[in-house]
Amino acid sequence: MREVMIALVSSSITIVITSFFNYHFQLRQEVRNESVKYTTEILRNVYTPILKILVAATVPGDGYDGITKEMLFEIEDIMKNNYELIDPHLNSIMYSLKKEVRWEHYEESLKLFDKNKKLLTHVEHNFNFYRKRIGLPFDKTKMSRMI
Repeated sequence: MREVMIALVSSSITIVITSFFNYHFQLRQEVRNESVKYTTEILRNVYTPILKILVAATVPGDGYDGITKEMLFEIEDIMKNNYELIDPHLNSIMYSLKKEVRWEHYEESLKLFDKNKKLLTHVEHNFNFYRKRIGLPFDKTKMSRMI
């Protein structure tokens, strides 16, 4: 009778410990899956479309000179559609560029903005940062340039 009680108690303790660890690891896995999903959403909806616009502004041979007002408004539309995914630094860069556009409102529409490449550097860095976080190939030189 005593052996049966010891076997029941040890089985119960083993079941409780196993359940605890299983719950703990499942919870961590679920949090990680949500994080990867959120990171993928940021990459897909914010940084990839913005980077496509900035790459289109890059002239082969000459490099990146800046973006036009129209390109800036396209980027602003992307940001408005995904406002909950935008990081504050990108928001402040866009705010300063919009302020610059407001000052240059009466100038010709071919005037280029972001000549200091602040927006381009930020977008390239975060694009590669998020790719690294979800395990996709990334450019190490773009990561180190921002730091």
